[in-house]
Amino acid sequence: MDKLKTILSNILKVKVKLPKVKLSVPKITLPKIPKPNLKPWLEKLSPVVSKVLKKVLKLSLKALKGLVSWLGKAAKEGIAQIFTLLGFFIAWLTLTGTAQNVVGIATIIATVIWLVTIPLREEKEE
Repeated sequence: MDKLKTILSNILKVKVKLPKVKLSVPKITLPKIPKPNLKPWLEKLSPVVSKVLKKVLKLSLKALKGLVSWLGKAAKEGIAQIFTLLGFFIAWLTLTGTAQNVVGIATIIATVIWLVTIPLREEKEE
């Protein structure tokens, strides 16, 4: 504010007196919206909702079981390939600059593809 006074005083060659302004924020009250009564509506939908919830629960449990199974297989594969991954890591450490970036990204992409394709490499029992 003082800088503005000096700039205006220098331009106009007159002593400028700026009024003091008080800023106040008005209080805003939001209107209260009544909660809808959903109980009768839910009672009509309860058989449908329960069927949907059961299917969602079954699918989520199946997905969780598959994820746990995949994590176990990924751990086994990781242990089996630990020296390959160690070689990739040492190669990455020994390089510098752009080569290090390229090798690091290639290693990460190759590892992700390798882990994602675990089910494709499994032998199916007949």
